[in-house]
Amino acid sequence: MNILIYGLPTSGKTTFAEKLVKKVGTSVIRHLNADKVRESFGDWEFSPEGRQRQALRMSAIAKMNSVDGFNSIVDFVCPFNVYREMPIWDMTIWVNTICESPYEDTNKIFEEPKKEPTYTIFNWEEVDDIIEEVAYKLLNQEEE
Repeated sequence: MNILIYGLPTSGKTTFAEKLVKKVGTSVIRHLNADKVRESFGDWEFSPEGRQRQALRMSAIAKMNSVDGFNSIVDFVCPFNVYREMPIWDMTIWVNTICESPYEDTNKIFEEPKKEPTYTIFNWEEVDDIIEEVAYKLLNQEEE
């Protein structure tokens, strides 16, 4: 299963991902964090081309994990619907906890989802319940 967590910078994507990984364990899911992936590739370009490259890179790593039999949770801004709607994502989670980020360029290009995400997080009071639901789905995949 490949899970995309997206939202504006500082909305809590990584916090959510880390909580989920802690709940199910690293033997169940691999966490791909955008900043760590950018760092490993030495690619901090945020032009439209750089953002496209990052989206394709993140989805390719998740796909490689799938081929190797691993689940992935991928957290990155993913500002464009076209990358959120890629068939690689079995589940999408929009962390919609802030109206704007500290990065005006990202605020300007971030698109509201056209396709309804599997989950939308509006506040942190609901996070634990969503973590429980997603963890259950991850841990019981073969039964579904």
